[in-house]
Amino acid sequence: MEMSLKHHIVDLERCGPVSCYLQGDLEKQREDVVFLTVHDVGCTYLRWYDFVMNEAMDDIRKRAMFIHVALPGQEPGAEDLPDEFQFPKMKHLGLNLVSILDHLRIPRVVGLGDGAGANIITRFGMSHPNRVHGIVTINNSATRLGATRFMERLKMKIQKIKPEDSKSVNKKNVAKFAEAYKKRTEILPDLNKRINFDVLLIAGVKSKYVEDTKIIHKEMAPGLCSMIKVEDVDHPLSETPARVAEAVLLFSQGIGLMPSLVRRCSRQGSTEGHESYSDGRKKSLSSDREKELMDPSLKHHIVNLEKCGPVSVFIQGDLEKQKDGVVFLTVHDVGSSYMSWRDFVMDTSMEDIRKRASFVHVAIPGQEPGASDLQKNFVFPTMKDLGLNLVSILDYLRIPQVVGLGDGAGANIITRFGMCHPARVHGVFTINSTAQHNLGRFMEKLKEKMKATALDGKLFLNEKNVSKFAEAFKKRTEILPELNKKINFDFLLMAGIKSKYVEDTEMIHKEMAPGLCSMIIVEDVSEPLTETPGRVSEAVLLFCQGMGLMPSIPRKFSRQGSLISQDSGYGERNKSPSESKPGKTSHRFSVPELDASKLPEVSNNFEQVMMG
Repeated sequence: MEMSLKHHIVDLERCGPVSCYLQGDLEKQREDVVFLTVHDVGCTYLRWYDFVMNEAMDDIRKRAMFIHVALPGQEPGAEDLPDEFQFPKMKHLGLNLVSILDHLRIPRVVGLGDGAGANIITRFGMSHPNRVHGIVTINNSATRLGATRFMERLKMKIQKIKPEDSKSVNKKNVAKFAEAYKKRTEILPDLNKRINFDVLLIAGVKSKYVEDTKIIHKEMAPGLCSMIKVEDVDHPLSETPARVAEAVLLFSQGIGLMPSLVRRCSRQGSTEGHESYSDGRKKSLSSDREKELMDPSLKHHIVNLEKCGPVSVFIQGDLEKQKDGVVFLTVHDVGSSYMSWRDFVMDTSMEDIRKRASFVHVAIPGQEPGASDLQKNFVFPTMKDLGLNLVSILDYLRIPQVVGLGDGAGANIITRFGMCHPARVHGVFTINSTAQHNLGRFMEKLKEKMKATALDGKLFLNEKNVSKFAEAFKKRTEILPELNKKINFDFLLMAGIKSKYVEDTEMIHKEMAPGLCSMIIVEDVSEPLTETPGRVSEAVLLFCQGMGLMPSIPRKFSRQGSLISQDSGYGERNKSPSESKPGKTSHRFSVPELDASKLPEVSNNFEQVMMG
């Protein structure tokens, strides 16, 4: 036995005594990150031990503990199991592994399983979903099919066993395990009914189980399950441990564990993924600088978006309390980061809303403060793909509906999201939006913003990454003709009158169906989100209350600048605010003219407040 491991024997019902080996400090990690591993047929727990000792696992190993399960008679150098010994069924092993957690007083684990161990750890999660954060499986199978392929694979594995090797398994005992695994029951039809936690499937492209893995992925509910296929290998755990380590870290951070660890992309082979590493795209590494600049009060998750790759999201507020309440989904502009929305939410004018809502801030790839360079071969997601696949964040966090907030390029993305998934939004609020293809003004605006950022010295944005986002935004497709067909929810447009996008905003407003869309032009500013946060928070509250959300919050009108508001009635709809005169369809007002106590109650229509 390895000197660094502590050995426990736990009696499992219908399975008998089972050895488990603890790698790490149980007393320190019991309430933190604990991994439970189960090995394959023809292997021992040392396969997982060796993986944990790989240099690619150094950072995880320092911050986590591992419980390696040794199935009966499969320890290195084990004596023959008695002839009358009945090897436990996969069903009973999966059901009763929980006794190990109870024995060690561990509340929850991340499950890791390889081959037959993948099947067992999946059963464990299905039987005890409240005892797992999530599970990662390698070369998994949930069907009874493939017995012939399994025996062929096992024969090859057993042939390599050297009797004189003290770390080898006992061939007779392996045969008993193999026979029990062959007789396993099918769990495929029950996966969707009993799994409500995150699952990551890994398979070697050369493995005979890659098709089984695809079947599991297809069966699972969208948003819960991701799949990674590792090219050019049969057995990822032993052939490409760095790839597996990378995937384990990304998965763990995606479920909110070990957020401070730096992600390092390995050079071992390549991956092809579904809802993960899609099209070979990989997220940039988190630099030490990025880690320093993260707000520790925000919970960090990484969600794999199809055709976009891993995307960071930062949760502000108590999502568990607000999941069925008011949740805002924010997307930032080019040349900004998720921190622009975080800072807005922290403004004093947002205090009442902040206490009653939670915010999910999306960080577009490579745009986090202090981010390392995106890889040279990284293909930046299109605006269309980002808009379509943001729904995976809602699925992952199990949020039924959100209020969408978008600024600049983020306004275009959040609009596309609402168009693709209208049932998942209460409404959408955009600032300085555009629905057309690039008209050439964008790069001028970006240069000005980046110059201001450099002078400010606070955002620490990676200019190379910003240019990739800018290039993707420049190549956006037009959505203006589709707005009226696909939007059936409330929509509020805001623009700074000095912004070069004020005309685009007016064009969107003109295109939208009467009664759904309102427009606010904020005077004397270009960027309302950063220049007049009080005005934006005021509009956010009125918009939400117009949809029946947060009705108990009193309305406080800010003194930041003044507004020109236009409803979506027919009136003089073709006139822009700059062409309209006060007293007609446009309304200019300042704070002293309003008596908030005499304002009408807000029910279904935002315009009745803004237009008064």
